[in-house]
Amino acid sequence: MTFLKNFIDTGIEIREQISALERKEQRIGYTGMGADGTLTSRLDKLAEDMIIERINEIDLPFNIISEEIGFVDRGYEKNIIMDPLDGTYNAENQIPLYSMSLAIMKDDFESLEEAFVMNLATGNYFWASKDNGSYRNGSRMQKVKKHSNASVVYNLEETVVPDFLKKNITRKRILGCASMEMALLANGSLDNVAYLGREKKLRNVDIAAGVLLIKEMGGFILDGSLKPMNMGKDVRERKNMIALSSLYEKELKEIPSS
Repeated sequence: MTFLKNFIDTGIEIREQISALERKEQRIGYTGMGADGTLTSRLDKLAEDMIIERINEIDLPFNIISEEIGFVDRGYEKNIIMDPLDGTYNAENQIPLYSMSLAIMKDDFESLEEAFVMNLATGNYFWASKDNGSYRNGSRMQKVKKHSNASVVYNLEETVVPDFLKKNITRKRILGCASMEMALLANGSLDNVAYLGREKKLRNVDIAAGVLLIKEMGGFILDGSLKPMNMGKDVRERKNMIALSSLYEKELKEIPSS
């Protein structure tokens, strides 16, 4: 049992509380400014409070890094880095793709140990532990053997999209939830997920769990310079990202080194 599987029940409780808010005006509203410099929504705060309560209740041996409250030093070497509610717009508008995303790491993505992403609209969850593979609910996911020909590409400026991403794509999706998009890539449902351009940058809390899910499936995560993605503990840092399935190994070998 991994540490983060302690949050299955918490995710179910968050899901039930959000689902119970049937009217749009119950879901939409702000409670203040988050540590990342963006407004904290009512639903973000609800989810964060429940997760932190769970961490304290079972006294997990980690500090906390969260989108809303930033870094909370609990006196430990390792951290839980989390986006309590990824896809807030979807949740507010009853679009059934929004998630809770948690990961354990020390100082940066190179030290990621565990990942957990739950689709709070459906209850399905994805999890991984370093060197032990990635799982969907109770089943180990299998490495993909052929392209799905589906992509998530966040940018309308074709000039910033690398040529190798344009191959074999016949279906583009924009789902509004980075952690779930990355989980779906790990699952083989998508070939790649790209957030490109000045206005399409992601924070560590958005992608930490997805990074480990994809790596455990043999995939790749690059920054906007096509270098291996790495981020630290600062929730204010933002980077472009390209996440790829294992089927892109050949294309990556052909990218000129700079």
